Amino acid sequence: MTWDFGNICGIDEAGRGPLAGPVVVASAIMPKDSMIEGVNDSKKVSEKKRERVFEAIIQNAISYGVGIIDETKIDEINILNATKLGLTISLKELEVKPDLILVDALKGIDTLRNSI
Repeated sequence: MTWDFGNICGIDEAGRGPLAGPVVVASAIMPKDSMIEGVNDSKKVSEKKRERVFEAIIQNAISYGVGIIDETKIDEINILNATKLGLTISLKELEVKPDLILVDALKGIDTLRNSI
């Protein structure tokens, strides 16, 4: 069986581990032939390299979105629900509707059905 998805959206988050600060969720649809050197686990690259990779993603993305949930909201709804909310916000910011969504490290995201 062969799958041919046009716009594939990758989603990842940062900030679920620390005890303070926001959780940030980013969604991006990249061109099929896109290869940006250094795209990897952000914890494994330097801050300077992360900034270069960020700029390359922004410049090359077909569409991207970012959801930032502050610590006050996290305390109110818990970190899992805050992450889901950030994911929903990042998807709603996309200007292009994805055909497939790949989410790193989260399962059973019930908000996806209503996000796009």
